[in-house]
Amino acid sequence: MNPVNVQLLSPALHKQIFPVEPKRVSDLATRQEYAKEHLQLQNIWGKSTDKIPDVSLKLPLMTGADLEEHFLRIGIEQSGSYLQKAKYLAGMELPKKPKKWSRVSGWTRYDAASGKGVKVEHPMEDVLIFDVETAVAVGPQAMMATAVSNDAWYSWTSPYLFGESENPNHLIPMGRTGRERIIVGHNVGYDRARILEEYNPSHSKLGFLDTMSLHIAVSGLCSQQRPAWMSEIKRRNAGKVTQTGGSALGADAAVDGVLHSMDDVGSNSFFDVSALNSLKDVVKFHCNIDMDKSTRDILVDGELADVKDNFDQLMQYCATDVEMTHNVYKSLWPKFHENCPHPVSFAGMLQMGNSILTVNERWEEYLANSVAKHKELEDMLDVKLQELAENARALVGKDEDWQKDPWLSQLDWLVNPRQRKLKGQPKWYKDAYDTKAGKLKISTRSRIAPLLLRLKWQDHPIHYLQEHGWCFKIPIARADEAGNTKMVSMDEDYFYYKIPHKDGEKANCGNPIAKNYLHYFEEGVLSSEYDAAREALELNAKSAYWISSRERILGQYVVWDTDVKDMGLSKRPHGKNGIILPQMVTMGTVTRRAVEKTWLTASNAKANRIGSELKSMIQAPEGYKIVGADVDSEELWISSIIGDAQFGFHGATALGWMTLQGSKSEGTDLHSKTAHILGISRDKAKVFNYARIYGAGAKYATSLLMQYNQDLDLEEAKQKAANLYLSTKGEKQRSVRNPFKRAFWHGGTESYMFNALEDIALCKEPRTPILGCAITDALKPKYAGTQFLTSRINWVVQSSAVDYLHMLLVSMSHLIERYDIDARFMLSVHDEVRYLSSEKDQHRTALALQIANLWTRALFSYKLGIHNLPQAVGFFSAVDVDHVLRKEPNMHCLTPSNPTKIAEGKSYSINETISQLKQRPDASTKDNLLGPEKATLAMTLPAEAIHDEMRSLQQLLPESRMCDLDFLKAQMLHDYKPQKLESKRGGRSTEVKYSQKSKSANNDSQNMEEQVGNDEDHSLYIKYDDGTMPRSSVRVIQAKLPTTKMRQPKDDPSSLYIPAGVLDALVMPDPAPSSSQQRSFKKPVPNPTKINWISV
Repeated sequence: MNPVNVQLLSPALHKQIFPVEPKRVSDLATRQEYAKEHLQLQNIWGKSTDKIPDVSLKLPLMTGADLEEHFLRIGIEQSGSYLQKAKYLAGMELPKKPKKWSRVSGWTRYDAASGKGVKVEHPMEDVLIFDVETAVAVGPQAMMATAVSNDAWYSWTSPYLFGESENPNHLIPMGRTGRERIIVGHNVGYDRARILEEYNPSHSKLGFLDTMSLHIAVSGLCSQQRPAWMSEIKRRNAGKVTQTGGSALGADAAVDGVLHSMDDVGSNSFFDVSALNSLKDVVKFHCNIDMDKSTRDILVDGELADVKDNFDQLMQYCATDVEMTHNVYKSLWPKFHENCPHPVSFAGMLQMGNSILTVNERWEEYLANSVAKHKELEDMLDVKLQELAENARALVGKDEDWQKDPWLSQLDWLVNPRQRKLKGQPKWYKDAYDTKAGKLKISTRSRIAPLLLRLKWQDHPIHYLQEHGWCFKIPIARADEAGNTKMVSMDEDYFYYKIPHKDGEKANCGNPIAKNYLHYFEEGVLSSEYDAAREALELNAKSAYWISSRERILGQYVVWDTDVKDMGLSKRPHGKNGIILPQMVTMGTVTRRAVEKTWLTASNAKANRIGSELKSMIQAPEGYKIVGADVDSEELWISSIIGDAQFGFHGATALGWMTLQGSKSEGTDLHSKTAHILGISRDKAKVFNYARIYGAGAKYATSLLMQYNQDLDLEEAKQKAANLYLSTKGEKQRSVRNPFKRAFWHGGTESYMFNALEDIALCKEPRTPILGCAITDALKPKYAGTQFLTSRINWVVQSSAVDYLHMLLVSMSHLIERYDIDARFMLSVHDEVRYLSSEKDQHRTALALQIANLWTRALFSYKLGIHNLPQAVGFFSAVDVDHVLRKEPNMHCLTPSNPTKIAEGKSYSINETISQLKQRPDASTKDNLLGPEKATLAMTLPAEAIHDEMRSLQQLLPESRMCDLDFLKAQMLHDYKPQKLESKRGGRSTEVKYSQKSKSANNDSQNMEEQVGNDEDHSLYIKYDDGTMPRSSVRVIQAKLPTTKMRQPKDDPSSLYIPAGVLDALVMPDPAPSSSQQRSFKKPVPNPTKINWISV
């Protein structure tokens, strides 16, 4: 146990991972006392904890003297020659493009000097830039491709294009040379899916580098910057603004807010250092070349004959894309390597680009079942709606009946006596009738569907108002039933209240039957009194997932073993094997998370959702198992340990302790605490916790509370959110006139964590604390000022989680190579990893995954200055060994489209895995359960070169994350007050008072980063000793923000009041001249905000 009763690894394991004891911290005893005091203040100290059984395991020897050297060595090893080839490619000059392209199917190589083409089996060189073109009229299959090396250009033509084959399903061969080769492309995951050798469980030794990913990691935009960026670029293109970011008159307010706040960041803003992700945008940004992409229209809109007729033009277009990709790569590679300097980041990115998914004939059955079931339910729903419409139509001529009906009275019952078709029918019926089909066509998206279904919200009829969207109405006499809901309209008989929208009060509900409202139906908030209507809603709910996902699912590019000669899998007499290559963007967001449209967003199977068994259709081939695990509370642990690092040991902060030792049954874990504060379920509390850690503010929490509880009014929700943020984030000491010369959070369970995250996010050059990866230029302070703090905090956590993933993948790859384990990387979905393993090596793969996780967690601790590791996080709680891909191995994945249970898999704890390996007939030696090892490159790299590289990487990050004792103490206090400071102004002594007017922990908006300094109403007062206040000294900040004046409080004319928000930008000036002179406040940033004197 450590000083705060966190159970650590057993001494035997500890010595294997932390062989070198750290220097003892001289003030450790004080830090320990402060941690106990903090935990007592948060009512955590002394809570009972459960002891976890120790693990007895001899680990593989690390390849370096310590964890840091070990990971550097295996990173270099797993980067292999790929990294050297990537560096070579950045300086490579291309040969001249051919003027004429061969129409012979397959590969043609063009002589660099003569341009003459020669047919070849595949490109010969180890470094290629590559691009594939498909034709929409044919399908996803490749029709043509070009590639270039340092020596030659290549072209590939599909045999289908010129009639040599009637089958369009042809893959592009790259050959199995046995050498490590690298292929570069823009969105290269799309091109990889057309390469023959990738459709095989054995590794092709092809490494794929994506220039789109490199661009996003270096110059990508976060989602909150994108709208402003696009508006600004449109204005620049229209010649309305200068290249330095000045805004034009009449710009919309949202964009102006961003533009104006850029004035203090120098001549360049994030607009100047970022771009969108398409090849055209990236080429323009990095190379200042305008690409003409109009030729692509032939491939999108034309027929196959058009592709043939324009073959040379299309080949030239494809080759130009290759050429431009190389230009972009040459510009990007040095920047990327500077941003992500650790070889583990490079090797991890390559691993992510080699995902593979295996399927069998069940895949086709799944597609057919889902389509058929959806059609069946769609037809049933159509019949229900038609039936309801016909029942309503029967009221034509019975005006009194439909007029007193709260739903049907909203329909247009006007009958046009002159209409020939549907004579005598009301307008609403005529509008819904499809004359060509000869029947009514009413979808759930139509305006009349909710009325025919007679929907109720909280048992009150719904009503559509043009200005407010869908509402519900309550008789005036029963208005108390609305609770605290805000009324938006009224008439003689009813009060009207808006149906809530996920985007807040100002947004209107456009369709109460839409996907976002399904949970209200399931919870009984949205209902109907008629069985037919309830059935219709149930049918709609069952189809919702399939409707939103079917296009992506049906569009999956599957290659079957019937289409290729050798897929590397045993042929099945009564079935077939298939492979899907997820078209991954390996660094698809500014946090460097991977992006993929289908598999990275796939939901888990739900009993009432057609097609939601999608993931379980990924099934291991005969003789294989899918082995994997979820990293337990990954991002929560990363956040908490960054906070703990200020003390120097695990669990020192309330958040850290709850993460490591908190108990669900005792109510001492983070999610239970939040659930108690807000009065909600533990599952719902998780949403609030992760949103807060990612930087979302109290406004978001308020909105979420009102979604979860319809009876809460706005003020009550605000108060609950404020209480949550006061308890967790704490209060913010906004003044920088304190001993620490900084703003900081204090008094909450998470104050230490948020201060540590903000330290990283707001530093001059933000980098992840483990592998030292830099933030994208668009979010760097020198270009973004104080904007986008939410995105920057989110970046610290999620980008560190990407470091975690890359370390885990590289460790696994090293162990697979070192112990000759028959397994390969399959897929990662953020905190989940899955490997395809032979059945004979399933438990060795599971143990390797446990060891890889242990090494990864340990390096996180080590790099944050904590040279030990809690037992609770050292190993995965369980590793799944399964025959299908799913969240849990005991899920049966029953859905409307899959009525048959899927057989269960198994889960093994670390001790169960050890037991399995010890029981094997061919059990390895007791010394190493992974079996005999072989020497790998990591073990033989020269020490001098490794140490030089380590020193270079260490210079990017601070030596210690521990803070001084005074600041450690200040962060724990609920009622921290800065000391009063004296200053001289105009020859008179002044007293500076810092007032914390509001105890509200956080009044920030959902876009917290756009108003740093406005989270709380903390204000500064300046009072003159002689009781006077020269009115000529009132100042105005001129930063192209709305003018904000300092003013004198009415009740105290001898004081000067500086509002919150202005205060955050200011530091008191040096000894002042007289009040009649001009002077500037100094900002703690390189470009001070300009302050002018005015007369009032």
